[in-house]
Formats: sequence, C-alpha cells, structure tokens
Amino acid sequence: MAESLEHFSTIPTEYQNVLRLAQDKFNIEIIPLLELKGGRTGAYLFLVSVSLLQSNKVQHLILKLDHKSKKSKEDELKRHGTAFKEAPSEFAYNHIAGLAFERIELNEAVAIFYSIAGQSLNNFKSLADYQQQNKLEKIFEKTNKLLLGEWNSTSKFEKALHPQRIIANWLGYRLQSGGNIEQFLEDNCKIPNDIAGLMVHGHILPNPLIYSRKAELWEKARPIDTVIGFQHGDLNISNILVKFNESDNEITGYYLIDFALFKSGMPLFYDLRYLEVSYLIRELSRVSLSKWVDMVTRFAEKDIIDPYLVPIELAGACAVINSGRKAFGSWVEEFYPSLSDDMWGQSWLAAVAAGLNYCNKTAVSEKERLAGLIFSAAYLKRYHSVFGVPLPVEVKYLNTISEPEEINIQTAGHSIPKHNLPSESTPFIGRKKELKIITDLLQREEVRLV
Repeated sequence: MAESLEHFSTIPTEYQNVLRLAQDKFNIEIIPLLELKGGRTGAYLFLVSVSLLQSNKVQHLILKLDHKSKKSKEDELKRHGTAFKEAPSEFAYNHIAGLAFERIELNEAVAIFYSIAGQSLNNFKSLADYQQQNKLEKIFEKTNKLLLGEWNSTSKFEKALHPQRIIANWLGYRLQSGGNIEQFLEDNCKIPNDIAGLMVHGHILPNPLIYSRKAELWEKARPIDTVIGFQHGDLNISNILVKFNESDNEITGYYLIDFALFKSGMPLFYDLRYLEVSYLIRELSRVSLSKWVDMVTRFAEKDIIDPYLVPIELAGACAVINSGRKAFGSWVEEFYPSLSDDMWGQSWLAAVAAGLNYCNKTAVSEKERLAGLIFSAAYLKRYHSVFGVPLPVEVKYLNTISEPEEINIQTAGHSIPKHNLPSESTPFIGRKKELKIITDLLQREEVRLV
C-alpha cells in the first residue's frame, strides 16, 4: 500500500485524489522535491522523488497535475507517442520528455509523470520559473531556433491559402457560435459579436472574432503560401523545461512536455506566438492594462521595437520578445527570403489565433482574456496594413482606455463599462514591486542609469 500524501497537503483535493490513485496503481510513493510552477490556470508542475516500493528503487521525475482537456479527441499518451515517433529522431531524443508511467485520470484531474533520459532533473525549471531577462532572451531565441530549424526541418508548403482559412484551421471549435469567445464579447465586454471594428487606446482595430469567421470581410486580400508542420498546440510558459550551465550563460538542456494537443500537418508559427502571449499576459502583474496595451500595439506596428519606447516596467519583456523575433527573422532570411512577406504574414495570423485562444479560456481572469483579445486584434491590424486589407469603415463601439486602470466601451455620446473589474489600487506601504523593477533594471547590461 502506498504512503499518504501529507507532502501534497497544499494542492487541491482533486489532485491529491488522483495522486493516491497513481500511488495505489503503480505501487509507488511520491514526494515533492521542488514546485516548478503552480496554480494560476489550475495546473501544477513538480520535481518529485518516486519510490518503486517493490524494488526499493528511487527515481526523479517531473509531475504535471492538470485538468483533462474536454476537446482532446485522443489520449495524451497516444499523442505524445505520435509526436515522438514523427519528429526527427535526434530532436525527439534531445528535446521531448518521455512518459515514465501511464497517464492517470480521476474525474477531471490528470497526473502525468515525465522523465528525461540520461540527465539529472535537479536543475531543470519551467520557463515560468525564470525571471532574469538574459535567461528569458536565450530561452525565446532557443525556442524559435529549435522549433523551426530542427523539429520542423522537413516542413512543407500549402500554396495560396486564404488568411481566414489559416486562422480557422488553428482555432477550430473555438470560433463556433455561442462559444466562449462570443460569450465573452457579449456578456463581459457588452459588444455584439458581429461588430467589425473596435477602438483600443486610440487605435482602430478589426474585431478578430468576426474576421476569423467570415472570409468575405477580407475583401480582395491575396492568399499566402503557408508553411506546414508540427504543432505542439499548448506551448505556454509552463510546458518548456530548461537547464542552464553552472555559469548560467548557456542552455544545456531543453525539453517540451504536455503534448495533449499535438497535431501534425498544421500551419506553423502558432506555437511561437502562443508562447509570446502566455509570457506577456504574465507581465500583466507588473503593470496596468493600459501600459500593457501600449506595448502590444507597438509590437503590432513593428516586429522589433526599441525597449526605450515602451513603459519602463515592460522594457525587459520587450527585449525578451525581440530576441525571439530576431531569431525568427534570421530563419526567414536564411531559408525563405523571397517569401518574407508571406512568412511574417503567417506569423501575424498566428498571433491573431493565439490571442483569441487566450480569450477563449474561462479558467483565466477577465483581465487576461481581455488582454488576449486585444493582442489578437492588434496583430490582425498589422496583417491588414501590410497586405492591403481595409479596416472597418464603421466602428459603432469604440474601445478606449480612458483611465490608467480601466477600459470602457463608448458609443455615440454614451459610455458603457466594458467589464466589472475593480481599479488597481496603489500600495501605500511596501515597495516590493518597485524593488523588483529596480533589481531587473540593474541586471540589464544596456541600462546605464537607474
């Protein structure tokens, strides 16, 4: 009989129950050594010590606790195996974590145990655990290089695809009538889902939901040649495990986990943009939504921007995104220079889909879903401006940031609250946030004066 789970007493009961089932089924004892990530969207990640009670052997594994995906048609074990089998063999061995046990489910809770062949797990952390700007820049650069240059080294093309079709391919059921995105627009934002235009922070932006549904709104937008390959499907900041060397200046281990949404034969770049939006939404904890939107709209106007042009609290995040974008640009210039417009265009469409997917998530806050919607709309405008798609000529509902911490929907002569989120208060005592900002600035080589 496996031991009790007293060391997991702080996690939700549903996860304790699924771990008890795992201990009984495999005759093991599980003790957490380090929490790698936890909680914000309901998922937890641990480095654990697992004892095999029959043989008295012990091994270190990565444990992920999450909720079962209602939309996943296949078992994660099968998808993981498919991803490993179809990937180039060297990439699969070096960068796809193995499954140590059969996936365990109990009601809606899931426990998954990952192993990494031939390496100690002690110094591996999820991307979500890293805060230092220089390390994050290296991780984003590495991710672009690995996913494009190695994992998808045998990618193919589908020629002349309509942009709306590409977005719909990524989002699928999320665009359905009555779905989470539509309900968020109508119930939370008080916006009819078929409104074509929004105004955010003084910018007229197209409504990404309706443009993702209706090809006719794109008018005479030309089709683009689209690169096709492997898609992780949920490449957020918790599904990348990274280890640096002792001097902390070089990545010596990089693994992907959680292939529950893996697909092949998909338009590329979605994973890279989904990683961006998941990282940037984490940065909402540092700044007001209005400052966050200021940076996102700048990125949607220019792919690599000067960190000095964004709010100072987000200068580090700006540099991190720049590092990934530069690696992407280098890949385009090396392999597809004559298709540069189409490659960047596909990347912007991927950002539209990634932002809408975040808006689709009911497990995150209204503020985060709103951020996903704005991220999506801003990149749709980027695509419109480069490929000659006209912006909506009639904007009935204007979406403006009129106060530093609030967003309102405005109609002609009327103002309707966009959401019921409380304004963020300014702390009267304590300066933890300010100290963190200063510490981050002091660690950046390009900052000469604080």
